[in-house]
Amino acid sequence: MINRFKVTGVLAALLIGILLGGASVFCDEAKLVQTSYYLISIGGIKTPLASLIQTAKENGFTIIVRGREEVTSYKGSELTQEPEAALLEADSLLYVDDGFLLLRVNGDDLDYTVRPGDGGYTLVLFPHRDLPKEETIFSVLGTLQEIGVIGADGEVTGLLRPFEKDAEKGPKPPAGATIDSDLYGLTVAADWFSFASSIGLTRVGLRVEVVAEKLPGGAIPEEFQPYILPGSETDQLAKLLLPIHRLVDLAQSSLIGYVRPPYQPQPLSP
Repeated sequence: MINRFKVTGVLAALLIGILLGGASVFCDEAKLVQTSYYLISIGGIKTPLASLIQTAKENGFTIIVRGREEVTSYKGSELTQEPEAALLEADSLLYVDDGFLLLRVNGDDLDYTVRPGDGGYTLVLFPHRDLPKEETIFSVLGTLQEIGVIGADGEVTGLLRPFEKDAEKGPKPPAGATIDSDLYGLTVAADWFSFASSIGLTRVGLRVEVVAEKLPGGAIPEEFQPYILPGSETDQLAKLLLPIHRLVDLAQSSLIGYVRPPYQPQPLSP
């Protein structure tokens, strides 16, 4: 069901940016089609995480807050000890990790997710049937504004990018990104959690374990060094537990030759 609400000037500006920026990529500009999902950059989130967590509690979200030493989970305002795998099945989810958040709401007609992305946060739209584009985007943006994810000075900073749900081949990485195709596929997947699990990646919160192969004389750039796993670095490579939205940034570094998943040991043949 698509909720109707009063359109503010900010939401109108947001939608105009989306429609004008993304118009050239649609065959049918009036619809979000059920065979595709869509990514939109929505800029930064200025509301403090503590406020968003409180709002999520009041709205009955399942919440996972991952700290440096412990994980605290809630169903609404009640603490829960359920395992993460069960909590990830919730229709309304807020996952907080390492100062970043992922907010997901699943509905009958549409699922949407807000998660870290280029230059701020990305909104993912996953329609279950063909939906009117303008009305649907207005509805989602309005809901996000009500809970504080989009503020009064929100802005759209990128195009509305469509991706086929059942494409035979994944999208190509951007120019200059020397990255494994599965890892790039993760960055643009509709659901980070299920995609990481399906290809056997080690995920911790909103981060994933990867190996960065250095170029001769290269090094892990300083901004990524806090993510290096202790004892893993050699002259040739380093293993990192890296935020998913930073994978392409690392792969585009002039000091890095390739970013890939860790090699998995294979059992000996009988």
